[in-house]
Amino acid sequence: MAKAQELPQAEKELLATLHKEQLWRRVQELNEAGWSLQSIANGFIPEKRRSTIRSWVVKELPEREVITAGFPIPKPPVKKVKSRRKRVPSPGIPLDEQLRIARLSPLARRYRARTAPSSSSFTANVELTSIAGDLYVKGVTVSELARASGVTYRAMKRRVDKATQ
Repeated sequence: MAKAQELPQAEKELLATLHKEQLWRRVQELNEAGWSLQSIANGFIPEKRRSTIRSWVVKELPEREVITAGFPIPKPPVKKVKSRRKRVPSPGIPLDEQLRIARLSPLARRYRARTAPSSSSFTANVELTSIAGDLYVKGVTVSELARASGVTYRAMKRRVDKATQ
């Protein structure tokens, strides 16, 4: 969870000197300027609850002269936007490959370490690993491959890792 931004010390001191309607109006001004309710709540000593600050923000106040006019409203610091890696869309699995995967998958599931190299499950396992590795290198996701073969993501990831080593 992100930590609430901290009010400037001068603003904290100003909030400590205000009472009732002046305080509520200043809190409303801070919230309108972009400060979060939690940031404002953390600015009090002792800290107020966020719900208390919210009740002050939504409170209807009569129009009065603003006493805090000499104190500019501080702007909250700008959050740094973390760039996210854009995922290249998967090209998908061609229909003929999907059919081959669906045909090979049940056979490949029977493969064990001591399976004879001449058995159909051995050849199906080798062929499925090869197909999965080739498609993965071309940009097909592991989840798509897992769905096509009817196995878990983890099982297909293990197969893809083995093929791409």
